[in-house]
Amino acid sequence: MEEHDLGIIGAGPTGLFATFCAGLREINSITLEGLETTGGQILKFYPVKNVLDVEGIPEIKGIDLANALLKQAQLFKNKIVLNSKVTDIKKNQDGRFILEVNGQDMYRVRAILMCSGIGSLVPTKLNIDGETKYDERGVYYTVSKTEPFANKTVAVIGGGDSGFDWANQIVSVSKKIYIVEYMPVLKALERSVSDLMNTGKGEIVLNTAIKEVIGDGDKVTGIKIMDRKDDSVRTLPIDALIVAIGHKAETNSFKSTKFDVLMNKLKVDDGYQTSVSGVYASGDVSISGNKPKVGLLAVGGAEAYEAINNIKKFLNPEASTFGEHSTNIKL
Repeated sequence: MEEHDLGIIGAGPTGLFATFCAGLREINSITLEGLETTGGQILKFYPVKNVLDVEGIPEIKGIDLANALLKQAQLFKNKIVLNSKVTDIKKNQDGRFILEVNGQDMYRVRAILMCSGIGSLVPTKLNIDGETKYDERGVYYTVSKTEPFANKTVAVIGGGDSGFDWANQIVSVSKKIYIVEYMPVLKALERSVSDLMNTGKGEIVLNTAIKEVIGDGDKVTGIKIMDRKDDSVRTLPIDALIVAIGHKAETNSFKSTKFDVLMNKLKVDDGYQTSVSGVYASGDVSISGNKPKVGLLAVGGAEAYEAINNIKKFLNPEASTFGEHSTNIKL
């Protein structure tokens, strides 16, 4: 069985930065990712979105940020393995852990850092006639590229931040965009709303339910919508539909190891250790006390850095919890 000092679970932004930090502290780590790519939610949901809240980078596309994080994580040659979903964590009597991957015992590690975000995400569906039939033939649950929406009339279902984020990503190539919201008010940031409406291509349809996806057998041609005030139904001609009504998270749970949780997150102490000695957590998967969680990349990165330093001390009690500055290291 392959052995490492540290197993990092998740190769999203926090997991990738943790991989870099582990190399910085000369910790032999392996990073396990259940998906076929690194980058986490950024690459899955916002590859073409401009990310503005990364320190020192005024603006960067999601895909470029994901690639940069991977390049940084690989600086010290620590192992990253894709298509490797951790299905169980087993603790031996000697204090070491066995990581079960895809149902099989694969790796023995001395410590674990959970960076698995909010868990695996499954899109919430409308569950209406025609939705499944036209999946990927006009019905989408994310925007990974803008080409499918070029010169098309698009309906975005959901007036929250995700809906407007995706609408603003594709508005430059689309012909027209409808934002269809079930409630009588929008939930998105005012700036996102004004950005779309200032293009002259956006139209907001409030207090409206989606009844059916219509197509010609090959592609989407429209949707039936119902005005919730008077129950009147009409057909909205469109070429594509983006469903942005949220995702359901498959939370992190393991049959052999139980953690203290709060609001579906792993409770950690000031050193980012969970209720299980030797298992740490950082980023969206963790919560400290009753403090509200700030879901920013910079916050996840800072937590990963602190967690790695505490893990170094756990692995080697004589080590310092403060690593030297990267500017002092020759690569």
